[in-house]
Amino acid sequence: MIDVGLWFMFPVAVGISTIAMLSGIGGAVMFAPFFMLVLGLDPLIALGAGLAIEVFGFSSGVIGYWRKKVINFSIVKQLITLTIPATIVGVILGRVFPTFVLKILLALLIMYLAYQFLLRGKECLPKDPRCTGISAIPEKLVLSKLVRATSLLGGLLIGMISSGLGEINELNFLQKMRMPVPVASGTSVFLVAMSAIVGVCAHAYFLVSQGELSIFTDVVSLLVFTIPGVVLGAQVGVLLSNLVNRQYMGKFVGVLFVILAILTLLTVFQ
Repeated sequence: MIDVGLWFMFPVAVGISTIAMLSGIGGAVMFAPFFMLVLGLDPLIALGAGLAIEVFGFSSGVIGYWRKKVINFSIVKQLITLTIPATIVGVILGRVFPTFVLKILLALLIMYLAYQFLLRGKECLPKDPRCTGISAIPEKLVLSKLVRATSLLGGLLIGMISSGLGEINELNFLQKMRMPVPVASGTSVFLVAMSAIVGVCAHAYFLVSQGELSIFTDVVSLLVFTIPGVVLGAQVGVLLSNLVNRQYMGKFVGVLFVILAILTLLTVFQ
């Protein structure tokens, strides 16, 4: 039975999704803290719900990048065999580790994103399709052991805290491998979307197999109101993208992330 008392998540989702689209970030990193801080959800449930939302957000991105033919499937084939199993292991570890560990990891990731916006002066993260430069597709790239190892870590993180793989992809594809931004973005979004889908399936499997059907129903109720808001908010973000000062938006998001990181850390001591 759908809990209509969660109707307010529709406008909340519109707002969060709009901010996420304007700043080029994954919505899960904002939804998960909101679910924990405002709705009081268990961190594991909040992170799983955030990951489910990310599936819908990134899936639309995959379609767009696919049409533009900027997804490097040579790299995808080399990394997806690492990130998918790592995501499943991450989901398992998330159910084994104490919840305070998950909160600390999430807070550290949010603080890293704040650093990206405030200290490095980024107006948006490279996964944002509007932050593009060179459009040429690079030649086949051979991945180093370091890139493979860090991608494995990213898979673990997205399974544990629903975020992290995209940020590691940014570091690998742009700073280490010097890929053109559109290709780096398309390849990263594809890898994150595939890992997110697998992660959601793993979360659902554990909920059903362990008889946690009431929690599963609550999450479905949450998603019924949140996902339409995410879809609408993404479109609003696109419409506003040319009207909002990107530098000011970046600073706003940076400050917002600092606040979210601090509040998330404070819940560890409650």
